[in-house]
Amino acid sequence: MKSSGRRLALRQMLLFTMGGSVLLNSCKSAKNSGVVSGKPLQSRHVPAGTISPAADGIVAGAPKIRSEFTNGQFCCQEVTVQPKFAGPPPHLHKELDEIMYVIEGTAQVMVGDTVTEVRAGDYHLRPHGIVHTFWNSEDVPVRFIDMYLNQDFISYFEEFARTGNNLKSKGLGINSSEGEKIINDLNQKFGVEIFFDQYPPLLQKYGLKT
Repeated sequence: MKSSGRRLALRQMLLFTMGGSVLLNSCKSAKNSGVVSGKPLQSRHVPAGTISPAADGIVAGAPKIRSEFTNGQFCCQEVTVQPKFAGPPPHLHKELDEIMYVIEGTAQVMVGDTVTEVRAGDYHLRPHGIVHTFWNSEDVPVRFIDMYLNQDFISYFEEFARTGNNLKSKGLGINSSEGEKIINDLNQKFGVEIFFDQYPPLLQKYGLKT
């Protein structure tokens, strides 16, 4: 169960960063808004339908306000989850606090043993140190802004995407021994702990697809 849960969870995380049924809302065009190199902060405008990719051009989802723009204080991205699809596997952050603002639809958010329906116009805080995830049990997509405090978590998704690309160029998968080591190091760097064995029962309980 643990091995199959790990394979399933890592596959879903890769889909999450590269695009799939859980989309970090890929946009029609990618527009690099630049990098803040120091203080004071400069104003930033990210027009509708554009994103803010990394300096090397890697695009993992739909980052809007990058951590570089705020001197490391804040970053956020737009996420869409299709109907009846799971989000990331249950996990916790050792330092990162997250705030979700739902734009349209309804998200189901699990924090610890509590599942909350977060509807359009609602905010939801997911504190660090507590196991959590989210999904969409509804018949329509849910679209929301995920805001990251205390840590540049957009870089985590981008590093995950780079890892997937590098492994693919070598003919390897994310579940290869090399991939497993890289992902373990990445999770340790960003203070992420993933609970692989909790994922398959969650999918079954709520009838979710990946």
